[in-house]
Amino acid sequence: MSGYRKSKTIGTYFNCIMFMVASSVVLTVVVLNYHHRTADIHEMPPWIKSVFLQWLPWILRMGRPGRKITRKTIILSNRMKELELKERSSKSLLANVLDIDDDFRHPCSGISGSTTAIGGSVFTRLTTVEEQNASSGCSHKDLHHILKELQFITNRMKKADEEAELISDWKFAAMVVDR
Repeated sequence: MSGYRKSKTIGTYFNCIMFMVASSVVLTVVVLNYHHRTADIHEMPPWIKSVFLQWLPWILRMGRPGRKITRKTIILSNRMKELELKERSSKSLLANVLDIDDDFRHPCSGISGSTTAIGGSVFTRLTTVEEQNASSGCSHKDLHHILKELQFITNRMKKADEEAELISDWKFAAMVVDR
């Protein structure tokens, strides 16, 4: 009888060890997968953001650099996301004002004019925008190209910032799973 108990105990021990090793391998694969995700390939679903970036770190008492994770901040951030969604649905006044694709009212800076002295009186004639463009060498086409390039660079920088933020979120989710 004692041999049967020993083999049962050893079997239970080996089953527990096999379960621990298998779960360790699976979680290691998940952690490495999350750690090396990029914005080009994977988009983070809202439920993963909620679970792995807010609630689990709060339960595990984890901190994120630059952000404090408390129950109050989680609730406030969820309310802020709801407000942002409502705000995105209507176009703001600022977006209308900043949409200046075809608005070139003052293409060259500075107001210039020509002065003429006739019999002791000085007359100043303001030049038109076309005359300013011709004299300073800047044209409507040049300004349009410059604006397009600036918009391209700005959009590229915004996209890079968003991608870096998403990569940071995935790495933090990997830290949470690893914990």
